[in-house]
This record gives sequence, C-alpha cells and structure tokens, in this order.
Amino acid sequence: ILVAASAACMVLTSLSASTESASPNLDNRRGLKVSLRPSREVIQYGADPKTVKLRPRRGAETSWWKDINYHQDGLCGGEKCFFISMSNSSKGYLIGDGNFHKVPRLAEAVEAYTYAAELGTEYNLRHFYAAPPYEMDTPRAFVRNLRGDYKKHFGKPKSLIIQPSSTAPEGSIIIRCYNDRVLYGRLMYILESMSVESKQNLLGELERVIHVVEAQPVLINDFQLMIDTNGRTHHLDLNRVKRGEASRKDAKNFEGCLEGAVKYVEDSIKGTKSVS
Repeated sequence: ILVAASAACMVLTSLSASTESASPNLDNRRGLKVSLRPSREVIQYGADPKTVKLRPRRGAETSWWKDINYHQDGLCGGEKCFFISMSNSSKGYLIGDGNFHKVPRLAEAVEAYTYAAELGTEYNLRHFYAAPPYEMDTPRAFVRNLRGDYKKHFGKPKSLIIQPSSTAPEGSIIIRCYNDRVLYGRLMYILESMSVESKQNLLGELERVIHVVEAQPVLINDFQLMIDTNGRTHHLDLNRVKRGEASRKDAKNFEGCLEGAVKYVEDSIKGTKSVS
C-alpha cells in the first residue's frame, strides 16, 4: 500500500540555488551551518510504513476521528498534523486548531483550498487537497486517544479545522528556497535512485513550475515544492499564500532557486548517461 506523510507535515529547508556552470560543492559553502541528513528527512511513515493494518468499513461512513491512526509517528508541522486514514491509506486528514494562536483559521483554509483548485484547473498543477475544509467542535474521543507529541501539539482545542487530503508519495522530498546546501543535498539524494526517464520528467516539471510562478508570483511566499521518486512535482501548504506580493526576503531567496535546480538535474542526467 502507498502511504506517506502529508505535504504540510514536513518542515525541510533550502536556500536559493546557484546558477553556476558547475554543480555546487555541498561541503564548501561558507557561513552555512545546516545539518543535512537527507535519508532522515524524506517523506516517510514510521520505521515500517507498509504494515499499516486496514480496518474494513461496513455500512455508514466512519467518522474521521474513528478512522485515523493514533499510533503513527509524528507527522506534524508548525500548525497542523496529518493523520492517515486506517480504511484507505491513500487518504487522510490534515488537522489543525480552529483558533490557532487565538486567530480563526477556517477562512484561511477555505481560501487555500479554493486557490489550489484554481491552480489545478488553470495550470494542471498537483496538490493534496481532496475536498473542502470544514470546522467542528473537537470530539472528546480525539483528545482522549492522542498520545506523545500529538497530545502536546493539540492540547485541548475547542474546535478543529479538518482538511481531507491525499497522502504524499513515500520517498518524496520537499525543496524550499532559503538554503542552497540543503536544496542541492535533497536533490542529490532523490536523484540517486531515479531513472533517466524520471529525471527528464522532473526537468520538464521544474521548467513548467518556473513559468507558473512567473504568472502566479504569490507562490514565491515561503515557496515549497514536493518532488516524488517519479520526477513529479506537487504543490503544498497553500495556506502560506497570501494574495499579494511576496516579501523582499522571499523574493530574494527565490531568485535563481528553480533555475539552479534545473541545472543540477541536467548535470545529473548527463552523468547518468555517461555512466550507462
């Protein structure tokens, strides 16, 4: 079965990419003290992600809080956690406090879902939102069954925002644009196991994303992009997007980021062909 963490539940870092003619040396970047352990930071679900036991569903549809795996490893970001469905491991629920930091979140979640749908329709971009989000009073059973870091993360919220979602492909990476050492390190990790065909697919996808961002510059805000092992890209955490101009910091970090990633993939393709 195909399971993985939700896009929004992984916090990985990267910096704007260099567009130098040669691939970057990951060990000689001055002033960068970022711990890089790609094998521990790819999208994954626990130590043995393919042994999730599925519970058959009979009759009426099961309430989401009865369908989630409370024993999964930590799949939380700064504000939300992703819970995989026990009845359908390709689906799950992105759950957050309805009043995070005393700020109502439903309108923001609805805006993110609407924008994702627009991107999918207009540009055929992939995202993970499976249905519109909604808010509800926190089920007692949900709080009662939470354990470990999940219990600390949620506390006792009065309401929850539920975003039905698809699970991310296992083995995927998330690239961002504020540390080039991690950006290229993460690309290097996933490219090592990619076929030439998948690399070429990724090359085309990255070039397409560049054109989409030119048309939708709001995507530069805290830019995040998931890459799976087949070279497909997925847009995520779109509640970060505010309809307006990106901050100067995000704009500066993004400059050359994807162009550098394209150059890195091109060099990897050339190297793979020369070896074969």
